[in-house]
Amino acid sequence: MVVQDAKSKAGEVTAIVAVCCAGVAAVANLVGAVVLVRAFLNDPDRLDDSLALFATLGALVAAFAFGYGGMLLARRDESGRWVLIVAAAAQLGLGVLGLLATLVNYDSEYGIHWFAEESVLRSIPIGFGGVPGAVTAIVNHSWAAALAAVALGALVLVPAALPWTAAYARTERAVGSAV
Repeated sequence: MVVQDAKSKAGEVTAIVAVCCAGVAAVANLVGAVVLVRAFLNDPDRLDDSLALFATLGALVAAFAFGYGGMLLARRDESGRWVLIVAAAAQLGLGVLGLLATLVNYDSEYGIHWFAEESVLRSIPIGFGGVPGAVTAIVNHSWAAALAAVALGALVLVPAALPWTAAYARTERAVGSAV
């Protein structure tokens, strides 16, 4: 009985951490989309039209996935945990692509360089901008932004993938529960 209580408490804690981290990732993607749209509207020649559009749409989809997955997980729905795992893995994958682009000095030869003049310290918040931050890391070979994008994905993926979170999501809610 005591072991079961400890497992359920650990599951609650990991699920709460996963939901909170998903909320942070959702807000980060929304902020990244807003920053990208504002930068595009202020100087349309500075940013590539199609890349800005797809990065903004990707950020909005990621924000929805993180928000909806977090809400479902808070309701003890295991599909919410899987939504978080997929969204976080995609975010993590974009960050890893940014790191690889930096390591091999990838250049698309399209002349796309946005936010390129940013310092390393300014690149870190850009990388925490979700999908737009990861795209910026790929375009500009910014290892700091790429590491921040990887950290954002890992921040959600680790607690969502833990077995205690899975056990929490599989348990039934008490009747009349407000969760």
